[in-house]
Amino acid sequence: MEKLKNINKKYIHIGIIVLGIIFIFLSAFHENIWFDESYSVAIAKHNFGDIWNITGKDVHPPLYYWMLHIVWMIFGNNVIVFRLFSVLAIAILGILGYTHIREDFGENVGFLFSFLTYFLPVMCTYSQEIRMYSWSCLIVTLLAIYGYRLYKNIKDKKELKVQNKNLIIFGIFSIAACYIHYYALASAGLINFFLLIYLIKNRKDNTKILRNFIILAIIQIILYIPWLLYLKGQVAHVEGGFWISLGLSTLIEVPSFQFRRQLDSNFSFNANTIISLIAALAMYIYVGYRIYKAKKEKDEMKPGILSIVLYILVIIAVLIISLLMKQSILFARYLLVITGIYIFALAFFMAKEKRKWITVLICTIIIILGCISNITNIMINYDDSNMKQIEYLRENIKPDDIIIYSNIGNGGVIAAFFPDNKQYFYNGDYWDVEEAYKAYGPGMETIYNYEDILKDYHGRIWLIDSENSGLYNEIPKEGIKDIIEQKEFKTKYQNYVYTIILLEKE
Repeated sequence: MEKLKNINKKYIHIGIIVLGIIFIFLSAFHENIWFDESYSVAIAKHNFGDIWNITGKDVHPPLYYWMLHIVWMIFGNNVIVFRLFSVLAIAILGILGYTHIREDFGENVGFLFSFLTYFLPVMCTYSQEIRMYSWSCLIVTLLAIYGYRLYKNIKDKKELKVQNKNLIIFGIFSIAACYIHYYALASAGLINFFLLIYLIKNRKDNTKILRNFIILAIIQIILYIPWLLYLKGQVAHVEGGFWISLGLSTLIEVPSFQFRRQLDSNFSFNANTIISLIAALAMYIYVGYRIYKAKKEKDEMKPGILSIVLYILVIIAVLIISLLMKQSILFARYLLVITGIYIFALAFFMAKEKRKWITVLICTIIIILGCISNITNIMINYDDSNMKQIEYLRENIKPDDIIIYSNIGNGGVIAAFFPDNKQYFYNGDYWDVEEAYKAYGPGMETIYNYEDILKDYHGRIWLIDSENSGLYNEIPKEGIKDIIEQKEFKTKYQNYVYTIILLEKE
């Protein structure tokens, strides 16, 4: 009877994985992109060496862009495929609940891990970003899993062959984490440090694995040295001024991120903010209660506690670095990188609950919030307004036409969709972005005045503006005919506004 019960649990777990994967893919089949995604789409066409150099002038490591370049080589410049590639990482993350978490921590923890991975409100939104976040999340989670397996091998005195196997896998995910996102780098550094301290404290019985771990650490450092020069430049770039600020929005969004559908462009205490904050605080209170009960009942809490400690320490490390740099780099969206650890902690302590109705209640609330999130995504992502500006340009633009914009937000989107037309980003504020924006090259160039490009140009000019036609007012009018056509487009996706003006210069 017990064996039959276990078989049924496995089938239910597999069923939730299948439903969860369908759930997170439902709203992903669209071509819409916003500025951050346009950067990924644009840089994907460059070769591995150029990606290394270009992203070195931006604020992220290169591994994800290399991965996206491989996808580009196989499928071409396909936005939908790029997006599905991001969702794939979260699909795999949920499967880890069955293949890894269940094996290491039991059926209940594994099931809840898979469930939370697919149905937490944030997952069906940010799993779809054509950015490095979802793959970073997967890599950091695998890093933590194999770090814990290595720790258990050493503690349980497993044979050296088994320890070395998990050490090698751990090392691969560790260096991958260092090269995919800086929150992942912080996670890798902390996990490596914890393991090293444990091995040193227990070195008497673990001299061989300690030696091998130190060798692995040296290899990781050597492999990361080539990026350190770029890292130094990126730090200097961020210290010189960055768009992230530390304020009330950060204090609200950081603790409630996993229960939000999406971060608002302009923070406000709207329904999304209030509901996500209440849900998050309620979950924190519940987890605190479960920790207290587990301690009182002398239950084994270490894996869950370690996950919470690691998650909090990454945030603390980011805050310390922010203080040292005098520039905040703590941003809620980046927390997706360590959300696998967050999900494991929730699943671990929820699995300790002996009253099934409480577990069912929590899961019901999460699935309701997740469904609301995904229904909203479907309505936004598939809205007819989203691609009208691209369709309009595709129907009317000619190969020799040039494009000019001063707002890199919607300009970057145009650059990603029309790489074959010569384009110019007017950098009137003199941001230090020219090298990083070579991602949009060779079609797009950064310029600091209009005269250099317009004085000898004859032909059609497309101006891409936002809510107003301020760009048109700045353009030198010598030789410019009256406006041939002007159109405005408003998109549901990211609420972008495009004012498109067609001019002709004699």
